[in-house]
Amino acid sequence: MRFLAIDIGNTRLKWALYDAPQPGAALLAQGAVFLETIDDLADTHWKALPAPHSMLGCVVAGDAIRRRVEEQLELWDITPQWVVSVAQEAGLVNGYDHPGRLGADRWVALAGARSRVL
Repeated sequence: MRFLAIDIGNTRLKWALYDAPQPGAALLAQGAVFLETIDDLADTHWKALPAPHSMLGCVVAGDAIRRRVEEQLELWDITPQWVVSVAQEAGLVNGYDHPGRLGADRWVALAGARSRVL
């Protein structure tokens, strides 16, 4: 059950392929590219990788970048799952007046930190 994790920031996309979607899973491959080169991922960095069975990602760079990455994910015929900040989830409470304004990357970091501490 290989699992692809993607973090899309404002300048780079970071990715990691694991052998399972669980803590402690073995890292199979990883990489980072500048956003200017994401349209080549399926033909370069991801081409020789074994197909993931699922993926989870977060995007702070906007919907246009997300759509470009989704085009590259068509290489594997998987359904992208994207994290979005919400008012409350998994024991966390988002204190922003507009919860969506908290970056998805920070929301994921909070969830990860909470799971390690509690």
